[in-house]
Amino acid sequence: MLRELTPNDVGALAEILGDPVVMEFSTNGPCTEDDTRKFIDWCLESYREHGFGQWGIADSSSGAIIGFCGLSQVDLNGVQEVEVAYRLARAAWNQGLASEAAAAALAYGFSQCHFDSVIAIIANRHIVSARVAEKVGMKIDTYTKYRDWDVGIYRKHLEVDLRIS
Repeated sequence: MLRELTPNDVGALAEILGDPVVMEFSTNGPCTEDDTRKFIDWCLESYREHGFGQWGIADSSSGAIIGFCGLSQVDLNGVQEVEVAYRLARAAWNQGLASEAAAAALAYGFSQCHFDSVIAIIANRHIVSARVAEKVGMKIDTYTKYRDWDVGIYRKHLEVDLRIS
């Protein structure tokens, strides 16, 4: 379901990221095809530099890109954090795909990248996105401003199994 984005994904992803309804709660707003090309270039650079990034969400039957989800480094008020983010085409909403993708991205971040915690930056009015974060075990950490938006910072910490066998 999650795979690295490639330059071949620009058209499909631009259609999704250009949709004002999909991008209503994005601090970047709707994206042009050129914006999407730059986003994919940024993702490719992140894969090379960090071993993670935003991955494409591919439809399980057709393989078509229906969104993205992944991990990225973000400066949150002067503190470096790792953020999980997700965005889906409207046709893919309400199917549990965002939760499934976010859970996979978090599992990768904790098991492969050894992060102690991961955040999600969610506009206060974006109730659906907050539900996704909560579904994957994230809890509200604080409220703040981010890029002039009122947002909630959801956080999930690495769960360590301390049971003794």
